[in-house]
Formats: sequence, structure tokens, C-alpha cells
Amino acid sequence: MDTIFIDAPVQEQVAELATYISSLRGDEEQALVKEVVPLVEAQKFAEATKVLVKESKTLLEAPEKEFESAFNLLVAVAIVDADKVVVEDILKTIVSEPTQKTAIKFKVLSNVFNTLPANSPLRLSVFTSIVDLAVASDDMDLVLPQLQYVPNWVSEWGVGADAERVLLLNLSDRLKETGFQYQSLEFLLKYLTSFNGSDVSGQKVNATRAIVESISLPEVLNFENLLKVDAVQGLKSEKAYELLSVFMSGNVQDYRTLVTKYAGLIKELGLDEEETLRKIRLLSLASLGSENLARELSYQEIAKALEVSEGEVELWVIDVIRAGLVEAKLNQVSKVVVVNRSIYRTFGTAQWQQLSQRLNGWKQSLAEILQVVANAKLTTGAAVSTAVITNTTSN
Repeated sequence: MDTIFIDAPVQEQVAELATYISSLRGDEEQALVKEVVPLVEAQKFAEATKVLVKESKTLLEAPEKEFESAFNLLVAVAIVDADKVVVEDILKTIVSEPTQKTAIKFKVLSNVFNTLPANSPLRLSVFTSIVDLAVASDDMDLVLPQLQYVPNWVSEWGVGADAERVLLLNLSDRLKETGFQYQSLEFLLKYLTSFNGSDVSGQKVNATRAIVESISLPEVLNFENLLKVDAVQGLKSEKAYELLSVFMSGNVQDYRTLVTKYAGLIKELGLDEEETLRKIRLLSLASLGSENLARELSYQEIAKALEVSEGEVELWVIDVIRAGLVEAKLNQVSKVVVVNRSIYRTFGTAQWQQLSQRLNGWKQSLAEILQVVANAKLTTGAAVSTAVITNTTSN
């Protein structure tokens, strides 16, 4: 026979839930009911609820068709007083044994999240439980679409800076643990940025991690966001920051010099030596392109800059184009490369000066073109006038 839960006054819901838990246990004497009902009759609803929550693990044994309704009823009873400890105890029960009834548990947690007011701080605990369940059940991809709302949610919940930081760092750790490296870095930077303007002395490990992960991730090719993080700026005397500086604006030769200066640095930071060298070569080629736009770069020049053989140049150019760092054309016959567009790894005073020179060059070229056009118009006008005079005279 199916169990049906109905809307009723809280005292009736408490008694109903106690009866249901007793039935799941096969307790014919209904000891739980006998314990809870007197508390309800004495209008000690909070105490009665705590007793039910303490015994709520039994609800995990509920049939799937009754599971959601049973926990919805328990939550409905618990949030009457919005007791943080009581709600969190329910959440712990739900996320236990994550491999069982996972889909229904996600639905129950979503129900709890949506039942609470939008500005309820308890939503933080619920969301954290959803993330915990997703990690434990290897379903983190279910949470990814919701991560974009986290900054707004935190503001709505009004949980304070410390709680926000715990959430951001936890999300970063969980995302890294489940293989979502780029999203993990994104939340790590949000976490570190939250310390801007305050004491960052305790963030050395996390700031170093941000540098290392930025360098290690193949698709992270711009590092200027790191410079906006006070905790990263606080590492200027550290070897990791020196390495970051090379990836910001250095070349292969600068990289070689640094790793020679600090033997074992790459392994010490947990980086892959081959992948790290590959990345600095791509970035060096992009810089070489930005410095020589529209000019023919010989294979020899590129090979020397990247410290590779001329026979490898074409593969490196293709790789840097695929990475979206440059737009270029290869001339295999002449063994030259013409770069039409290239990213700037940093954009500071030197880059502004370079841009100014190019704009002045274009301005001069346009002025010369306009002069040629003007001269052509004068020549054409003179020819027309001569023709008119000649025609008039002949008449």
C-alpha cells in the first residue's frame, strides 16, 4: 500500500512523519510516535523536529516513489523554525551513501534550495550539499550550469566575506578534484581577488597554485588577470613569480636562463617540463609575430627564436595559429611566414608606443594615397579642360 503525505498543520505533519519512520523500521510498538506526540501536544515542535531529524537516516530506506515526499515533509517541518543545525543535519543525511538514489537526492536538495527564501543564508548550506553529492557521485557536470549564478547568490544570501571565501575555495578544490581544471582556476582567482585591499599574507600557497595552474593549463595564454590579484603581487620575491614574468613577456631564451638559474624549479612547482617549454615557445612565436606584423619572417629567424630546427618551424606556426595566437600565411617555397595579426601578451607602455608608430605610419600612408588621388584628379581635370577648349576652337 502506498503512503500518501498530505498538507496539514505542523503538529499533524510531525506525527505523520513519526508514524512513517516507525513503519519503515517495522516497529509495531511505534516507540518514535510515543516519543514525539507528547512533545507535539506540549507544543514543543522544535524538540519534536530534532527527534525526527536524529532518526531521519531511516528515510533513506524509503521506496523511491515515496523518498522525495518523505524528505520534503521532513524539510517542511524543519524550516518552520529555520534552525541551521537541524537543516544541516538533514542535508548530511541526504548526501550520505551518495551512490544510492542519487537522482532523487538531487531532486530533494533542489526542492530544499527552492523552498527556502531567495535571501536565506541556509541556501549556502544546501548548495554546498548539492556540490558534495555531485562530487561523491561523480556528477559534477550537473552543477556546472549553476556556477554562473554563484556571485549573485552569495550577494543575495548575505553570508559575509568569510563564508563567501570558504565557498569559492571549496568550489575551486572540488572542480579540480573532478577534472574541471579551467573552472577550478576561475574560482580560485575569484577567491584570491576577494582579498584585494586586505591582508594577503596567508595566501602564499593559493597564489602560487594560481600561477602554477595558469602556466600548466594549455588554453590559458593570457596572464594579465593574475597581475590584478594582490596575493599574486605579494609573491614578487618568489621563484614562481619570476617564472610568471617570463610567461608574461619573456621568450625561450629568458625561460632557459631562469630554469638554469633555479635548477629543478619546474619539477619543484609540479609542472611538466615538456609542456611548459612548448607553451613558452608558442608565446614567444606570438610575440615575434606582433613585433613583425606584415613583414616576412624567415624560417631561420623563427627557428633561432624558438631554439628548434628549421624543419620544425612549419609545425610550430601551424600550432600557434590553431591556438588562436596569430593569423599568418606560410610560404613553403620562399621559407617565410607573414603574420597578419598577433595577440599582445601584455599591453604596456612599449606596446602603446608600437601602436602609435603603426598608426602614424598608416596616417602617413593614407596622406600619400590622398595626395596621389588629388594629383590624379588635377591631371584628369586639366585633360578635360584642354579637350573642351580644343572642341570650342574647332567650331
